[in-house]
Amino acid sequence: MTLMNTQFVRLLKSILCLGMLFLSCFISAEAIEEEAIQAPVNELHTTLISIMQAAEKQSFQERYDIMEKTVLKHFDSPLIAKVILGRYWKTLDQTSQTEFIDLFNQLTIATYVDRFDSYEGETFKNLAVEQMKENRFMVKTEFLPVDDEPISFNYIIQSNKDKWKIISVIADGINDLSLKRADYSAVIKDQGFDALITTLKEKISALKPKS
Repeated sequence: MTLMNTQFVRLLKSILCLGMLFLSCFISAEAIEEEAIQAPVNELHTTLISIMQAAEKQSFQERYDIMEKTVLKHFDSPLIAKVILGRYWKTLDQTSQTEFIDLFNQLTIATYVDRFDSYEGETFKNLAVEQMKENRFMVKTEFLPVDDEPISFNYIIQSNKDKWKIISVIADGINDLSLKRADYSAVIKDQGFDALITTLKEKISALKPKS
């Protein structure tokens, strides 16, 4: 092999090595970002399994307190509230907005604790992460009962101040955000905001066991 050919081969190897290094870094960065996007969903699922396993030993309130930390940390409640109330949001003063967000969180937490109230070996499985917009992704997962068909749980995740937050939950094809927006807007339109607040309080009370 001539000197020129040897130098060419060395140059080609260097270029290939740099290319592989760049690709490796790109794939690594992409994997880290995907992991960050899935983190809110993973922690939610971990918490749900935890309260299911503790259902026989811990009270509703004890499990509620555990669930509360996860929901407040990983759900973008202010944004969810704005979307749900739509055009009615801007008509409310700050006190009413805060009250609605607080009650909505309470209802979300109480609903989770009520529905995930026993454990028979169920698990969650992550399926895919699909980009919807520049800062919005859908995390597709399944809830796997032991002796039944999987139930799909898809989460819309959006970046808020460099933190990934859950903004919508789609269970078996039903978008909870869209469902609540239709229901709550109808109540406000027909009966007013105070009636909606009363309705939320009644739903929360119905879920929590009487002391």
